[in-house]
Amino acid sequence: MATLSNTVIEKANDFIIAGDLNKAVAIFEKHLAKHPGDILVLLEVANLYYILGEMNKCKKAYVEIRTHKPESIFALYRLGVALYRSTDFTGAVQVFNQIIDSGKHFPMAYMWLGLSYYHLGREKQSIECYKKVLEYSPEATMASYYLGIALKAAGRYDEAIPLFEKLISENDMHVSAHYHLGRIYMKTRKYEKAAEELKTVLKHDPSHKHASEMLDYLYDDDNF
Repeated sequence: MATLSNTVIEKANDFIIAGDLNKAVAIFEKHLAKHPGDILVLLEVANLYYILGEMNKCKKAYVEIRTHKPESIFALYRLGVALYRSTDFTGAVQVFNQIIDSGKHFPMAYMWLGLSYYHLGREKQSIECYKKVLEYSPEATMASYYLGIALKAAGRYDEAIPLFEKLISENDMHVSAHYHLGRIYMKTRKYEKAAEELKTVLKHDPSHKHASEMLDYLYDDDNF
């Protein structure tokens, strides 16, 4: 089967390289109609479905892989990502918790779990997930950023501010960090600091509509 799988993958790759992903998918689907349990081809077509944004087919492919190879944590992880991308956050939470409960070392499961909890309005659980990522990888900038956002959403401004300040000190071009820090300063009535951060956002991204509107609000309402 491995030889047959590789032959099919090589044939499909010619179309992938040419940019014809749909033709590559058709080749994989034709093969899977005869060999539904071909894990290698299922992995390839699942990835193409993901790239094409066909999340239902992507999820189905990973479920099929799990049917033939239930021990595959990678397939379970990719299923969770597909569930998240299709906005099935409840399903994603279940899958990523399953990965964590398995005892396998998979730090990124905590990241996606945190994102899923956040979209469900469960900031407390989201915060704990991002902290777990940072335990494994203290240098994980994205985890620090999302932790700051979750802390802001939970009203824990004193904890969020140092995170955004650190991100900015490491990269002044981090527009989103400046923006969220400006939002926090507005909520805590530190209007001069808020204006400073919003101006920095617009310096780096003049088309940032929300920052522009917030800065206009500050000046129109004479908050200085």
